[in-house]
Amino acid sequence: MSLVLIADDDAAIRSQLKPVLEKAGHKIIEAASARETIHQAQDHDPDLILLDIKLPDMAALELLEELRSEASLARVPIMMMAEDADHDLLVRTFRWDIVDFIHKPPNMDILVAKIGAHTRLNLAYKFSRKLSKEMFMSRIDRLETIVSANDEEIGEAERHFTWMQPKAPQINGYKIDVLYRPYGRLGGDFYDFVWLDRDKLAVVVGDVSGHGVQAAILQTMARKLISLGLRQLEGNLGRVVEFANRELTNDLPPGSFVASCVGVLNTLTHSWTHVRCGIPYPMLIKNREIEPIMTPGGPLGLSKKTDWHMQVGDFGCNLEPGQSMLLVSDGIIECYQDDEKKHHFDVDGIARGIKETPDGASFISTVAEMAQLDQRADDDTTMICITRT
Repeated sequence: MSLVLIADDDAAIRSQLKPVLEKAGHKIIEAASARETIHQAQDHDPDLILLDIKLPDMAALELLEELRSEASLARVPIMMMAEDADHDLLVRTFRWDIVDFIHKPPNMDILVAKIGAHTRLNLAYKFSRKLSKEMFMSRIDRLETIVSANDEEIGEAERHFTWMQPKAPQINGYKIDVLYRPYGRLGGDFYDFVWLDRDKLAVVVGDVSGHGVQAAILQTMARKLISLGLRQLEGNLGRVVEFANRELTNDLPPGSFVASCVGVLNTLTHSWTHVRCGIPYPMLIKNREIEPIMTPGGPLGLSKKTDWHMQVGDFGCNLEPGQSMLLVSDGIIECYQDDEKKHHFDVDGIARGIKETPDGASFISTVAEMAQLDQRADDDTTMICITRT
């Protein structure tokens, strides 16, 4: 049974179409406005949208752009309905891959036949994509088995993996330290540095759920996806994480997610802004005291809700000389401090490490040493410390 969304502000039209399509074997949901159409489509993933060309609260082309910008809706068949559509407007709607056009009032037999054909094609496409995804995950599983059995090959993968990690940029007036320590030979943590223009540097720290080869593959995808969003959306952090969440929700395996913090340092004005999505709170370091920045936000890739990005908070400040911004994954916080694995290093341990760092030494090196990271790590660990000198 296919799911059809009827989007028309005329209740009489909807009530006329619904029983006919239900009799033809389709399940029906309805929307009376453009905004409701977007919400219904995002929440229910219809197999076809039957769309009136003139909904009252949004222009047709704007609505089509909104729908097609959603990765999960980019290939959903859309059929337009209109009584007296402007010829130029109708031509432009087809540029958004409209599959068909129906005059109102419709010939019901033709309408039912067209909807049946388009929904069958869409269901076949969905099945094909699901099969391809399952085959892809199966290949990852086989690869993990093969790699686990072949130490020479995993050693080569490890060398490439290490070589691919970004290098910290050299910036006048700043010192950037990086510690990246996979748990095992391949890891699910990632980080990145992206220049948005000559003065603005985006800094990313992320952590993909899971371990091993699959996590390493997914973290590479997540890092490139966030980097792409930063460049295309010109550093608008709210839109970047909204874009990343939308894409990852559709492409990650079930149950997987990406925790991340994305910040932008303006090296000219010394301003810092960030958004946080499920990773430990960033820490502002002043006079060797840490100030955890309680920024709300859940992991990427778990929620398709249209208002998900509204729950992601942002933070902004100016970095004064001698101050630092510390970004960490949960590996250092969850580093066990006893053989029974009952006590974590935690934020208190980081605070002690910051206080006890010798003058001129690296905060993160001291923290890693105090945590006995090499001996007691139980997860991938990433730390980036940005210090204004």
